[in-house]
Amino acid sequence: MSTATTIHPPALVRRGSWIYCPLLGAVAGFLLRIVAAWVAGLPWAPFQGVFELAASGADPWGMLVAIALGLIIGLGFAGLFAQERLTVTVGPEQVVLATGRNAHEIAGAEVDAVFTERGHLVLLDGTGAELARRKSGLDRLALRDAFREHGYAWRESDPYAGRYVLWTEDTGELSLRVNALMTERDRALRRRDHKEAALLRTQLAEQGIVLRDGHRKQYWRRID
Repeated sequence: MSTATTIHPPALVRRGSWIYCPLLGAVAGFLLRIVAAWVAGLPWAPFQGVFELAASGADPWGMLVAIALGLIIGLGFAGLFAQERLTVTVGPEQVVLATGRNAHEIAGAEVDAVFTERGHLVLLDGTGAELARRKSGLDRLALRDAFREHGYAWRESDPYAGRYVLWTEDTGELSLRVNALMTERDRALRRRDHKEAALLRTQLAEQGIVLRDGHRKQYWRRID
């Protein structure tokens, strides 16, 4: 049995975030300390309390504290980015999509097509339903080679691309329930609430609807 292939984010991305995020945070803390006293003296400036706090304390300790806090916040952002990075392990029996400590295992026999679309890795089953859609940031050629090596049907684009229809409010071909979910998701997209939009995408998939987004518009197709 062939050995599974794992595709990691680029080393520069994995390691660089732990360097650049704290560094940028420290620089931000330094700059905030410099301008805080001046901004706090402007009666019309917003967030006066924040700038007064940043300007408090005598130097050099006040400056050192500001830099240290910025560095800590930068480390926090680096940790968040690390939790969101996707690692893909492709084997003949299963595909594992891991982000942080969470791993989504998909049986290889269920996978009918694999492709990338607008920075997302998409796996479809034989009915055209999405088994997974994950923002990847991974090398597309490495993904293609790994899936092909283990016998999966890699597609250069969505094999169902020609079936999508532009959604308009109260589309007659869709049920009231589906139209209501589409309306909610349209509002979420306009608010740039990606978490809510992803949740509604899942609910629509349970109704047999697969979505494709483009320029803040929703396109849909039914699962076979």
